[in-house]
Amino acid sequence: MNNRLSLTAISFLANFIIAGFASQFGMLTEPIAKAFHAEIEYVASIFSLLNGGALVGTVLAFFLIDIIGAKKITLTSYIIVSFCTFVLYFSSSLLVINICMMLIGVCGGIGLCIAGTIIVSIWQNKVRSTMFVIQDATFNIAGVIFPLITTTALFHNFHWATSYLVVGMVALFAVVIIALTNFEFINKSKQAVNIKAEGSEWNFGIFSAGISLFIAMLALYTFLTWSPIFISTKFSIPFENAGNIITQYWSAALIGAIISTVIVSKMKIQNFFIMIIGLAMIMTILIATTTRLSNIGYFTYGYGFVCSALYNSAIAYGVTFVKQASSKNVSFILISGSTGAMVGPVLSSLFHKEYNNQVIMNIIPMLYSFILLLLIISLIIQKKSKKYYPQLTQ
Repeated sequence: MNNRLSLTAISFLANFIIAGFASQFGMLTEPIAKAFHAEIEYVASIFSLLNGGALVGTVLAFFLIDIIGAKKITLTSYIIVSFCTFVLYFSSSLLVINICMMLIGVCGGIGLCIAGTIIVSIWQNKVRSTMFVIQDATFNIAGVIFPLITTTALFHNFHWATSYLVVGMVALFAVVIIALTNFEFINKSKQAVNIKAEGSEWNFGIFSAGISLFIAMLALYTFLTWSPIFISTKFSIPFENAGNIITQYWSAALIGAIISTVIVSKMKIQNFFIMIIGLAMIMTILIATTTRLSNIGYFTYGYGFVCSALYNSAIAYGVTFVKQASSKNVSFILISGSTGAMVGPVLSSLFHKEYNNQVIMNIIPMLYSFILLLLIISLIIQKKSKKYYPQLTQ
């Protein structure tokens, strides 16, 4: 197999695999709680271990690539991921489930870090941008496929971890490709990143982008965790049917990831980022307040569409406030987003113990309104300080 193609395939599979786990939080919360006779709030918080592990994995990858080597650490990571999916399927202990989720998150985070390095290292210019778009699309494709598998499995009373077992098989397929691929390019790329990371510029604009992405991911993963239960309870429909909302979200996100690249090429990134945050606020208000079940699908499609480019647009927005963006600037924004995804399920679980599903859903648009205010303030401050470089992303 052509080495460049196999490396690119590994990059896409890294996104596909981690999305296979991350896209089903809300769908599996109730089935796991029933299977283990556990409190639903406790089960919801388990998924924070997956996101927290991913955050740890992205940090560890920076050091482990040099110590262990890119190929060995990638190969080991996906062997562990595959093994953990089999353990999830056969385990009867919630403690073991917790450990497996954490390990999957760490290994998935390492995989994502290496996936990004691959794209940056072997593709350039417009082709590189296209590959990043395909990466996002691959993530969203998994967000459509695996919730569908879960919905089918739950409808036929299969084991709750059936779809995770399928993800494990995909991880095994990745192991085969990794074993046949040369990773020597990573070391050279890593040296280049270290050089570029020196002398990072920091200002309110960069911090506002990171904080905005943190809150946006907090809102999104709260939605993904509790929306199926919210819809099932509010409209008195089976939980399996309510779980379709997750598939609808990811289907729209897949389309949005592609269309957003065209929109950004015609619009300033500052306006685009503010626009999608505003639309996300409107969509979540509609979802939380509608009294008609038939409208939920349309509003969820809209929400998935506008959230599809959150990560990339937050980074692009942030770097308009520095003359020369560094890897540290980008890493800060990415880590902020990962942290929001990590604390979303556990923080919302704490709220769920005191408040009902309706209150939690009402909080989500309030979070987006806070982001809007923060973005507007950051633009005003940076324009007055004359440290604003919109020409870099026009």
